[in-house]
Amino acid sequence: MPNSHSRFPSRQAPRLLSRLCRHFSHKIEASWNEREGLLRFSIGECALQADDQGLQLTCTAPSVAELDELQEVIRRHLQGFVQVDELVLQWH
Repeated sequence: MPNSHSRFPSRQAPRLLSRLCRHFSHKIEASWNEREGLLRFSIGECALQADDQGLQLTCTAPSVAELDELQEVIRRHLQGFVQVDELVLQWH
């Protein structure tokens, strides 16, 4: 399955992880603790890991198209939580 990862530098990574997972838990299956989270969408999954320097995002999906869509969903929501006009994540 196609997968990708990105890192978002932030000293607030544990808080961002918790907010993202709590937000998504109203619509999809989500599990998390202080340092790790897992979001299960119909189009794939996103694992999150927080440390003192940032948030690591790892997405997996059945197809490249679904992976692209999943990356965009994560980017848009993260952008809303960090309150910037345009958040750019480098996916590898």
